[in-house]
Amino acid sequence: MGYRGQVEVIPNGVDVEKFRPTANNKQPTTNTVLITTSRLAEKNAVGDIIKALKFLPNDVILKIIGTGPLEFELKELARITGQGSRVKFLGHIPHYDISKYLHEADIFVRPSLSEGMGNSFIEAMAAGLPVIATPVGGIPDFLQDGKTGLFCEVNNPKSIADKVMEYINNPELTTRIVENANKMVDWNLVAREMKERVFDKV
Repeated sequence: MGYRGQVEVIPNGVDVEKFRPTANNKQPTTNTVLITTSRLAEKNAVGDIIKALKFLPNDVILKIIGTGPLEFELKELARITGQGSRVKFLGHIPHYDISKYLHEADIFVRPSLSEGMGNSFIEAMAAGLPVIATPVGGIPDFLQDGKTGLFCEVNNPKSIADKVMEYINNPELTTRIVENANKMVDWNLVAREMKERVFDKV
């Protein structure tokens, strides 16, 4: 039943120039800044990032962009786990301002329980951030473990922390992943790939 032919999956692209970091974007800091942009709902597992902080050095902090039904619960989680001073809830940020916050961060983390082909990941890649995600839903269609990002385990804060440390301790890996991911999400390259893989075959 249904179509049995070959299916081509082409990732979303973004305007890389809008998100591309410049030498003046990043302010000097002694902290490693994790960032997530997410609706604060159960499926996005933001609580797992907060829980991961206890496995990480004290100079690793987390910035959370977004609002949602779990906002109060997540703030309480940060407080009762003793991580309140390391977690900054930034609330709703207009989309046109998000790139500024991405440029101030070091690693993008979103350990989703379920996901489509989320633009938040693509925008983080375009901004030059290495990404940590879970291999669920549509994410494996555009994120290759060790090539365009790193996969952590679902519902596993320690796994998130391990992947953060993998980036911190291996700058060559981080640079390679960032370069690969940035090329993948460049809309000009995506459009060319679409032409070659789809329209040129028609």
